[in-house]
Amino acid sequence: MKKIALYIRVSTDEQALKGNSLNEQEERLRAYCHAMELEGQIETFVDDGYSAGSMKRPALTRMLKMAQNKELNMVVITKIDRLCRNLKDLLTLVDELDEIQCGFASAGERFDTSTAAGRMVLQILGAFAEFERGRNRERVRENLMSIVTNTDKAVSRPCFGYNVVDSRFVINEEEAEIVRKMVNWMLQGEGAHRVMRRLNDMGVKTKDGKSFTQLSVGKLMRRETIAGMFVYNRGYTLRGKSLIRPEEEWIVIENHHEPIIDKETFKRLQIAITARKTSGKQADNERWLLTGVVNCTHCGRPMFGRYRKKPSGKEYFHYVCSSYMKRAECFHHFIDRDLLENTVIDHLLNADKFNAKSEEINSNEPQIEINISNLKASLKKLDIKMQRQIELFEDAEINKEDFRVARDRIQDQRQKLEDQIKFVEKDTQVALEKEFVNRVGLMKNVLKSKNRSEQKNALRQLVQTVEVTNSSSIHIKVRL
Repeated sequence: MKKIALYIRVSTDEQALKGNSLNEQEERLRAYCHAMELEGQIETFVDDGYSAGSMKRPALTRMLKMAQNKELNMVVITKIDRLCRNLKDLLTLVDELDEIQCGFASAGERFDTSTAAGRMVLQILGAFAEFERGRNRERVRENLMSIVTNTDKAVSRPCFGYNVVDSRFVINEEEAEIVRKMVNWMLQGEGAHRVMRRLNDMGVKTKDGKSFTQLSVGKLMRRETIAGMFVYNRGYTLRGKSLIRPEEEWIVIENHHEPIIDKETFKRLQIAITARKTSGKQADNERWLLTGVVNCTHCGRPMFGRYRKKPSGKEYFHYVCSSYMKRAECFHHFIDRDLLENTVIDHLLNADKFNAKSEEINSNEPQIEINISNLKASLKKLDIKMQRQIELFEDAEINKEDFRVARDRIQDQRQKLEDQIKFVEKDTQVALEKEFVNRVGLMKNVLKSKNRSEQKNALRQLVQTVEVTNSSSIHIKVRL
């Protein structure tokens, strides 16, 4: 005999606030089955603490699998929002149940999906359930936004290095010491994989009690939380996928809690992580200091290191055009390794001379970045306003003269904003150059050392690209 499935779901918040308990739902469903004289063995499927926003719930998955195997005769729920709050998911599910001739009923909303009227009622109720879910999400987001911007309360789980005490992030000193070691290892040129192996050899576990992975190390080292900042509104979920919003939509709270590392160290850490990626598999190869940095200007492709040893025993170290060597494109040209690397190092060691003016500037760089972001956001709003005026003119809602006045006003505002952005960007450039000179100063001893591994790590943090033309002309672009 086929079974009757009673599906019950409750989230933790609902159980606490509304008293909508699992036992109450089950009692109601059993009473409904008795009143409707539904025949069959009853089996209860319970998802405790799961949101209706996702269909990935263990009990629901198990119930649908049994339905597909034709082990169920009927699925009964208390209300549609117990099952799902997405109209598309609801209709898809009902269609699947219809195809396998499995009934579907709601104890709280009387409808029969076998009739056109019943399906219409189902769709209306599903639309309202989806609307309610959207409104709840908006209210929660607004409340969290208010908490984040007006208080220093923690609204998320703590990352490794912190605990939450009285709703605030508090440093866990034992974990924080590990975080500082991880930062130092990566600043010294180690990658996430090597750091992961160090941690696992030490027996260090994550907050969840699991072993560190390369991914978890990378995420932690990029997390602003360890520098005392909190970022809200960065990510969101769409149809089960985690996505990232544009950076200008993020809400960054400075000095939100006590930092494990200072902001300057965090910035250098991000540069070290980003710079290491350009070296690829040769990141730890000491023979070539500029791996992933040198480019041929003729074809735009990278130049890589090539070693040759003549019968006489003389050794040659060159950077050669990869396009010529691998594709027979471009043309054969190369540059001596020591000449190129020493030229770049000498250029960096004299950074304070070609950039002396920047030392006289006192600039609040974070504030400048915020100003630029706000100005660019205002530009986008002007674009929207202009588009509205165009649409009104096309729909004959305003006449030609009104459109011209509005256009001239918006263009004038745009010009003022663009002038402000240019002015602020100029100050930003000066501030970045000053910060770069300071970074070079911190790395001068490393650049002068004989340890090629340390030199390579320093170079990739300071140099973005080295462009070589005709094996003689060298253009260096530093990493500001």
